Amino acid sequence: MAILLGFDIGGTKLGIGLGTDKGVLLGSTRRDNRNTDPAEVLPWMAAEARKLVAAAGIAMTDVAAFGISAPFPADAARGIMTKPTNNPLWRDVPILDYLKSELGIPGCFENDANCGALAEWFFGAGLGCTDMIYLTLSTGIGGGIIAAGRLIRGGAALSAGELGHLCIQLDGRPCSCGMRGCYEAYCGGVALANRMREEIADHPGSVLNEISGGDPAKLDMIALEQAFRAGDSYAVSLWDEMTTRHAQAFGAFIQAFNPQKLVLGTLAWAIGDIFIDPIQAKLPAFCWKEPREACEIVPSALRRDIASYAGIAAALNFLLFPQE
Repeated sequence: MAILLGFDIGGTKLGIGLGTDKGVLLGSTRRDNRNTDPAEVLPWMAAEARKLVAAAGIAMTDVAAFGISAPFPADAARGIMTKPTNNPLWRDVPILDYLKSELGIPGCFENDANCGALAEWFFGAGLGCTDMIYLTLSTGIGGGIIAAGRLIRGGAALSAGELGHLCIQLDGRPCSCGMRGCYEAYCGGVALANRMREEIADHPGSVLNEISGGDPAKLDMIALEQAFRAGDSYAVSLWDEMTTRHAQAFGAFIQAFNPQKLVLGTLAWAIGDIFIDPIQAKLPAFCWKEPREACEIVPSALRRDIASYAGIAAALNFLLFPQE
């Protein structure tokens, strides 16, 4: 049995977990990560990791490796957080080398969506698969690809799996990444909220105005779901377009990778059938029957706990398939 440390760095929260290669959590801690300074946070990470290890009654030398789950853009090969979108003070932070030095154990640095895929593969809905795709489906859309029993990391940029930035509409809606027509620009939570705020003035009778109290800034995916369930015509139209775009993207992924499972993050388990069923109904327009029928589309099994497993899963993958 291997014992592993995991660090999950998010735009609003930072978590540390200690667990085994079988997915048993031995301890965890979290803190706020909004507008933090890495000069203060990095020492906290090392100190809290030591506390978790000591509380488990083991020495740091008993920990086989650590994994860092971090947002991109980043210099993944060197383990440097270059310019994460939601952490403005974290610029060119050599987090991997820092933690290696402080903890004295080997470690790795991995894209957060890839870590989600690894967590579901090792401990969740993808257990037993050799070929699967994980999609985050939250504020944005991230992806991780397991093919032939390995995480696909890509070439020099190590940026394989950026499925949210597949262009699905030529000269389409602007995306936060700088391109236009990305899958995320049509189906990401932030993108949909921004779209509702742009368009709500043209729909004065929409239930969304009542739900938001007349404040467009309060429009989000929760409001869209509520309005859709209420039968609001604008919300129904937007929901139909969103699920069509999801089906378009899912079809491309199924056609390209022929996965055994497509594992879906937050929206799929938080909303349920009214999200997945219309996508399933529209899929035949976007991929062949054979790979479609061979692919099971399922919600995340780890759900909210996925952050606790993300860095641990990265560390396990690092041990099984060394990157150095």
